[in-house]
Amino acid sequence: MDFTRSGAPLDALFYPTLSLPGAAWTNPNLLFFDKIGVIAPEGDSRQLFDGPTRVLMEHELVEPVDPTRYAQDDHGDEQVFSYLLGLSHSPRKKQREVRIHLGKLAYTRLTDRLLRHGMLWRAHDPNWLEGPEWIVNYLMSVIAARMSSHPRLDVPLLTNLDDARRLMAGVPLAEKTIGARRMRAVSRLLPVGPDADITQIVRFRSQHRDELIAFRGLIEGLLRRSQAVPEGERDFEARLARAEELRRHLVGELAVVRSIAPPLTIALSITAIAAPVIEASYYSAAVAFGGLGYLLASHTAAARRDRTARRDKLVYAALASRAFAVHRADDLLG
Repeated sequence: MDFTRSGAPLDALFYPTLSLPGAAWTNPNLLFFDKIGVIAPEGDSRQLFDGPTRVLMEHELVEPVDPTRYAQDDHGDEQVFSYLLGLSHSPRKKQREVRIHLGKLAYTRLTDRLLRHGMLWRAHDPNWLEGPEWIVNYLMSVIAARMSSHPRLDVPLLTNLDDARRLMAGVPLAEKTIGARRMRAVSRLLPVGPDADITQIVRFRSQHRDELIAFRGLIEGLLRRSQAVPEGERDFEARLARAEELRRHLVGELAVVRSIAPPLTIALSITAIAAPVIEASYYSAAVAFGGLGYLLASHTAAARRDRTARRDKLVYAALASRAFAVHRADDLLG
């Protein structure tokens, strides 16, 4: 398996932005994922990433992954363009304009066609394109899904935006089991304040590596609801109790990571990617209802095989209980 530039495997591939969200979101995720990838073209890191993300790269906690190697799909580009062209003629509330780096699309057949049809346009900076948020968000979801499914990368996705998760995986069913409240509590990421020193976080990861790996394994197993459990609900209760115990232990140990600012409560969920992305998104119903379905190219045998391959791909959503205000368009997408 061809992992990344460093040769080390990734635990998750973050999307849709170039840089990770603020430290209030990122610090807890650093205790759940060993290494996080960000989708980024080749280029000067000072122009691509913000300062905090570059610091995490220096500590080898985050690594850029070039989409050129993993997201090229000429046949899929035809489907994506037809889909977006059809939706662009549907009534839609005016959305704000956001940016996407040209390097994320330059290897595809999409760029010229989207520019020619006015669905994207060039920004003042020649390295960037601009367009409606729904189009850019959709393009980033397509790129992320292709990369996640590539056999030489084969990595689950991670996002901080519920809209991005829903676009990839659809709307999850409501959880109504007896243990649902306990599951929501135990699957919260470990509390680390936004002002925690990165060296202390790295030291904590090193000193508690085995426990953090065990905790992640328990949480993933519980959230995925494995059907291979021989003892059924009794085994689930035992694993849930073990996860609760281990979480309490790790939270107690986190006292050594000094922080004054209160940590953000971040709930973690895991959803299977509904493939292909064109069918998975909540825009699909609008296409069918509006009579625009004929614009979608028919699926070939290869596309059907891709659909089967994606059934096991996952999307992690680490969603804050309270949202931060976004002040710039490029804080959201890129």
